[in-house]
Amino acid sequence: MEYTHKPVEELSFTDDFMFGTVMKNRMICKGVIERLLQIKVGKIEYPSLQKKIAPFYESKGIRLDVYVSDPERIFDIEIQTSIPPSLPKRTRYYQSLMDVDNLLRGQSYAELKESYVIFICTQDPFGVDLPVYTFRSVCSEDGSIFLDDKSYKVFYNVGAYGKEDEPELSALLEYLCERRATSGFTQHIDELVEKAKRNEKFRSWYMSLNIREDDLRMAGEKIGFERGIRKGRRDGIAAGAYQAKRETAKLMAERKYPLTEIHHMTGLSEAEIKKL
Repeated sequence: MEYTHKPVEELSFTDDFMFGTVMKNRMICKGVIERLLQIKVGKIEYPSLQKKIAPFYESKGIRLDVYVSDPERIFDIEIQTSIPPSLPKRTRYYQSLMDVDNLLRGQSYAELKESYVIFICTQDPFGVDLPVYTFRSVCSEDGSIFLDDKSYKVFYNVGAYGKEDEPELSALLEYLCERRATSGFTQHIDELVEKAKRNEKFRSWYMSLNIREDDLRMAGEKIGFERGIRKGRRDGIAAGAYQAKRETAKLMAERKYPLTEIHHMTGLSEAEIKKL
């Protein structure tokens, strides 16, 4: 089977590979976080791209698109081009493993950093047409009481950029939605995107990644095909053996063998033998 990938010339900031490449730029990464969350970010550690967290051998690991931290906070930024039904539970699991990764053995819970799981969605994740959905733990009996666990889950609906009042955030969401740069910051992002597409090393990395994905997919299909053949053979052998038992039982029944003896010889139940 032939697989096709988006040509490098058509890549935008919301494509995983391009997003990760541009977000390696500290200034861009810091600027995106500050505009999304309306906060000031301290000196960030070099962003980890496609960071894998699997704290236990048998646990389900995760791979985060962009994982960033400053002295007080940790951030996971994900680009989501589809909305799976499990998205809310995914954020819960991501945040829990980020905490495990963040808190070294022997540290106290007080040392857990403030944690943000951010999903930038190209579709509305909750169908209410808000540009931003922020979730914190709140008391059901008194909505003014927050569980101050320093954890936040934030979803962005880029298509609702026109409803966002903060100009810099609105411009960023508009760029993510329309690929239209209307602010100095988004123009800078767009320049880096275009520069990357002309860069031979970037183009080579992108092609190599696609080739590797195709190879893995083809290998998986080959394994699945071979397993299907083996299963078909096993099913065919089992069906043939069962049919042979039925024919043997039928001949024995015609010769008036006792049911118990036919059952012993063929393994068929007495009910099956009576139906022959």
